[in-house]
Amino acid sequence: MKRVPVIISCLMTAIAVAFSVSSCRRTYPAKTEGQIADFLSGCGIEVSGPPLVKMVTVPREFGDVYENYNELQRSQGFDLSNYKAREAKVYTYSIVSVNGERSDFTEAHIMVCDDIIIGADMMSPAIDGGMTAVM
Repeated sequence: MKRVPVIISCLMTAIAVAFSVSSCRRTYPAKTEGQIADFLSGCGIEVSGPPLVKMVTVPREFGDVYENYNELQRSQGFDLSNYKAREAKVYTYSIVSVNGERSDFTEAHIMVCDDIIIGADMMSPAIDGGMTAVM
């Protein structure tokens, strides 16, 4: 008789853990360029002008470069492996400042699929520049 309450207790705990893990994942809507701009602004990134937009296909299999890029995405709560072989739009914005300071990063890239942001980065072409997370 004591097993039933223990089983129910374990099930309730499992449900609570599953709910808390799924609620930690945040999605960022991107149905409009305004929503994307709001996302960047929320990350402290000021951009100028309209973005350049291009279509890309997330590779079906990731090589070293894409694995490294996806690690950057995972550090922000995104995961491109969920979008393998899918088409996505990449919005490229010119960066004016980051957190109120003029920025060496010249571009912000926002990857969108199914009207949500699935990836984001900032890139600098400087010799000692590179790519970094936006969040």
